[in-house]
Amino acid sequence: MQKTTGAVGRMRQRSIIVAVVIALLAAVAPTSFAAPSRLNASGKVVVRIMDGNNGLEPTNGGVAGRGRFTARGAITERGTVITYRWVKGSLPGGLITLRSVAVGTKGTITFVVKIDTSAGTSRWTVASGTRAYKNLHGHGTERENADYTVSTLTGTVSR
Repeated sequence: MQKTTGAVGRMRQRSIIVAVVIALLAAVAPTSFAAPSRLNASGKVVVRIMDGNNGLEPTNGGVAGRGRFTARGAITERGTVITYRWVKGSLPGGLITLRSVAVGTKGTITFVVKIDTSAGTSRWTVASGTRAYKNLHGHGTERENADYTVSTLTGTVSR
């Protein structure tokens, strides 16, 4: 009988030790080893969109191009992009709106570029973001290469 009580006592001690170790690990371990769901993005950013305009010139919101993007600075990301294009008024002199949906590994960012062809200005804003980019705000200027296949967004982002 004494032998059984000793074995039961040792098992009970081991169970308590295991429970304490698990509780300590749970207290100090992060809840997830995955990437954080949000970034603390704030500051200057440069986003380069390649082939967002593949020479297509829809005026009604159709797809202008499918390509790739990279971002560096306050946001470091890369992935695919689809750009949609609208034109209001006649060109030159009208307003071109580009909506580029950039899908990266940490989430999606939608950039809207307004090109005022009469004033010669081109400005962008962050329209929305998902996952790590939820509640992201941003704005700046946009410039393009000669054949409009590379668009560079320069500006700032914040939460």
